[in-house]
Amino acid sequence: MKRMRGHSIFCLSFFYWVLSVSVPPLVSPYDGPLYDSSAFTECKLYPEKPLYGGGILKDKFPEFQGFTVADGKNVHLPVFRLQDLTPGTIYSFSTWIKIKNADSSLITASVGDKDSEELCVGTVDAKPGCWSFLKGGFVASKLNLSSIYLKNSDQEALEIEIASASLQPFTEEQWILNQQTKINMARKRAVTIHVSNKQGVRLEGAILTIEQVSKDFLLGSAIAYTFIGNTPYQNWFLERFNAAVFEDEIKWYTTEPKRGQLNYTLADQLLEFVRRNQITVRGHNIFWEDPKYTPGWVQNLTDSELKSAVNSRIQSLMSKYKDEFVHWDVNNELLHFDFYEQRLGPNATLEFYRTVHQQDPLATLFLNEFNVVENCDSKSTVDKYISKIRELKEDGMSMDGIGLEGHFGVPNRPRIRATLDKLATLGLPIWLTEVDISDTFSKETQAIYLEQVLREAFSHPAVDGIMLWSAIRRNKCYRMCLTDPDLNNLPTGNVVDKLLKEWETGVLKGQTVARGSYSFYGFLGDYKVTVSYGGQVVDAAFSLSRSEETKHFSIQL
Repeated sequence: MKRMRGHSIFCLSFFYWVLSVSVPPLVSPYDGPLYDSSAFTECKLYPEKPLYGGGILKDKFPEFQGFTVADGKNVHLPVFRLQDLTPGTIYSFSTWIKIKNADSSLITASVGDKDSEELCVGTVDAKPGCWSFLKGGFVASKLNLSSIYLKNSDQEALEIEIASASLQPFTEEQWILNQQTKINMARKRAVTIHVSNKQGVRLEGAILTIEQVSKDFLLGSAIAYTFIGNTPYQNWFLERFNAAVFEDEIKWYTTEPKRGQLNYTLADQLLEFVRRNQITVRGHNIFWEDPKYTPGWVQNLTDSELKSAVNSRIQSLMSKYKDEFVHWDVNNELLHFDFYEQRLGPNATLEFYRTVHQQDPLATLFLNEFNVVENCDSKSTVDKYISKIRELKEDGMSMDGIGLEGHFGVPNRPRIRATLDKLATLGLPIWLTEVDISDTFSKETQAIYLEQVLREAFSHPAVDGIMLWSAIRRNKCYRMCLTDPDLNNLPTGNVVDKLLKEWETGVLKGQTVARGSYSFYGFLGDYKVTVSYGGQVVDAAFSLSRSEETKHFSIQL
């Protein structure tokens, strides 16, 4: 049985103590709902109690409404009638589901009206004889959100049982305050610096300057061949990011466009830049299951030739780049496509990971998938992703990272957070690997949605890093740029700069109080500190890693 509590009952008075370090204390304590990170990913004999005591669904039971399904049969499916939803309010929804008359079924919760557009709230792959947990949510909009419907995607006749349903509203301010508390608990740490002389006497009034010089959390961007030799672009990047990924430059269709004609020139030039500037870099990708992005010559090979080619591909990359990339996206988009499984058998992916791990054992190996957090895609539900990861690991696969591409349209924030809650039960590092916002929106709307996505990811304790899919190539980007061709920030770039500033400690100045101590609350990472007292000056350095304990650091003059 797996569950994730994730500080579901956290202390918001602690949050206000943290804020009081840099701003005056707030007048009244927060008395709104505390977000519950509980998640369950295995079928249980009995349902758990409802989150939030059921919220506004407390003591309410679903109606069973008639629907005509694909075979013409009439089935009765559960519907929760909603009243007086407030536009702009964020609603977290959860329920336990058990089905009958089927081996398994994808159950989708949607909010809307029977005769109008519906918005997906969340999904669960339900099973008979046990209870499965569905968790998601929605933001109330101008749609006619009169009901929550629970339907099976295949439209076959089956019976759905419901237990422990919950719908908890959060105002925008409450949601942000809950996010901020998560950030303070997962991304920051209390520090006390003690200053004394050589005799151990604590010195009151010592002057300190403390500066964060690097960040523990990795936030970066894709870069492409247009980055090579472009000093202004490189400087713009270095002022902001501590991580990178090559957009196309190590993909198979780039490094071996024709059989046997290997060319790593572009990758080598990009790698030289990240090495020189101590930038963490991800390896994306070794194989791509989508035939559209598999080299044409590869698709024309016989099965035995293909097996030889994939082994050569791994050997070529590993012999050249072992220990260079902290991650490898070994197999890309496995839930949506299956080119290699169709050609090489169901254990193809397992063999890929086993071979890569043997040759580059220190790299973290990732699966990478789209539409897990972005929207409700029947091929890549969070439960299907979790099941695939468990299946591969049970077969001995050395896969230790969860990649979520993050190509968003309109982000559904409570469903994003609920999906992360479920994935966190696996205990593996989670990365958002290719974040962007659809270019069907205005630049200003892209920025609003980008900020929502970044805040959701950064505030979730299970997320270890974020990559923006914003490489500039030929004066354009895949879908979302951060700057114009002259490197002037677009609204999306302004959002990134604002959050980078918000998520750093920066420079602090102060002096020791009685007993020679100075306390502050800093973002995780590396720091340098300068202490001056009585004409003496001492420089020192320390690091903050994740811990609930206060970091104590002593300096002697």
